[in-house]
Amino acid sequence: MCLSYATLKNGYKIYYIEKGQGENLVFLYGFLMSSWIFEAQVEYFSKNYHAITIDYLGHGKSDKPESEAYELQDLAQYLEETLSEIVGDEKIILVGHSMGAMIGLLYATTPNLAQRLKGLVLMAGAPKLRNPGLDQYVEDLNSGKISFKDESTARDILVNLCFQRKYKKEHPEIIEKFVQLALDNEDYVAKRTMNSIVKRYDVESKLEDISCPTLILAGDKDSFIPSTESKKMKTLIPNSKLIIFAPKIAHMIQFEAREEYHKAVEDFINNL
Repeated sequence: MCLSYATLKNGYKIYYIEKGQGENLVFLYGFLMSSWIFEAQVEYFSKNYHAITIDYLGHGKSDKPESEAYELQDLAQYLEETLSEIVGDEKIILVGHSMGAMIGLLYATTPNLAQRLKGLVLMAGAPKLRNPGLDQYVEDLNSGKISFKDESTARDILVNLCFQRKYKKEHPEIIEKFVQLALDNEDYVAKRTMNSIVKRYDVESKLEDISCPTLILAGDKDSFIPSTESKKMKTLIPNSKLIIFAPKIAHMIQFEAREEYHKAVEDFINNL
C-alpha cells in the first residue's frame, strides 16, 4: 500500500492511499472522516484494480487552510486536481459514501468532471439533504452551543446517526477510531462543510443528466440519510440500479454489510 501526497497548483498537500493495478477505483468517504474509512476496501479491491482513497482538503492528513470555504463544489474541484496528479486523464469508477456520494453526484452533474467517470457508486447518499433534525443542529453549531471538538457531540450524535446498536456493541474498537477521527477535525472545517451540505448542496434537478452507469446502495435502517433518498435517485438517474441492504443496516454499510457491499460493487464493475 502506497501512502503519498499530491501537490496542488496552489501548493496545498493532499494525502492519498493507493494500491494495485488496473482500472482506477476511487473511494470517497463521508463527513468528518478520512481515508481510513476505506482502507479495508483499498486492500480488498487492489487485488484486481488500482484502488485509491484520498483525504479531502481540510481532512485527515491533508492540509487544512483556514482561508478556505470548504464548499462541496470546491472539494470536488480540488479532488479532480488531485486525481490528475495521480492518474492523469484516465477514467475512474467513483465510489462515494455519504458526503462522498454527494461529491460523486457533483462530479456526475458537472460537465468538465463528468467526462472522467466510467461508473458511479452512490452509497448512503442524497441529491439534497433532507433531515429536519440537522437544521437545528447546524444552528447550534453556528451559534457555538455545540462543537465538533466536544467528544459528546461525536459520541451522542454522530455515532448514533451512523451505526446500529448491535454493531456498536460488537465493535467498540471501530467506534473509538471513528470518534477520534471526528475529534481530529478542525472546528472551522466541520462548520463550513456542514453548512455547505445542509444549506447549499442541491443537485436534484440535474440527476437526469447523469450519463454513466450508476449503482445506488442504501441501508434499510439508515437514520442519517434514509433509503427513501436512494429510491428517489433510482427514479431520476438514467441507467441506475438500486440495492438496499437488510436487515438492520445503518449508514456505515461498508462496516455493517461488508461482504455484501464488496459483492455488489464487484458485480457492478464487472458489468460496465
